[in-house]
Amino acid sequence: MKQVENYVYPAIIKKLSSGEIEVDFIDFPGIYAYSSSDDINEIIKAAQEVLALTIVDYEADPKKKLPNPTSDVPNAIFIHIWMPYFKNIIKKKEVYVKKTLTIPEWLDILAKEKKINFSAILVKGLKEELGIE
Repeated sequence: MKQVENYVYPAIIKKLSSGEIEVDFIDFPGIYAYSSSDDINEIIKAAQEVLALTIVDYEADPKKKLPNPTSDVPNAIFIHIWMPYFKNIIKKKEVYVKKTLTIPEWLDILAKEKKINFSAILVKGLKEELGIE
């Protein structure tokens, strides 16, 4: 069976009396993400990590069936998970794939003279271009 790569689930964000932010995943009773930051990007990142771990747990247990996302939830935000990224984070190990690239000859000569690692530069450039890490 092919694994699903993308998941989107609704969540309700609320500020607790302690000042902490709670993210409630209504389709997963008892599953919450918490953040001490008011920065929405940090809140969503925490929510994505908790949701990804929850989905991995469901996928690993044949007795558990992932719920269908509830679609009509007032005041909800939708948390998107791209599982290949989060599974690599969970494993603490990057999985690398071989890519062939074509560059100008003069650039190849200069890079070899400077002993530049093409793979490292490509990874760094792609991450920069994609706005990650």
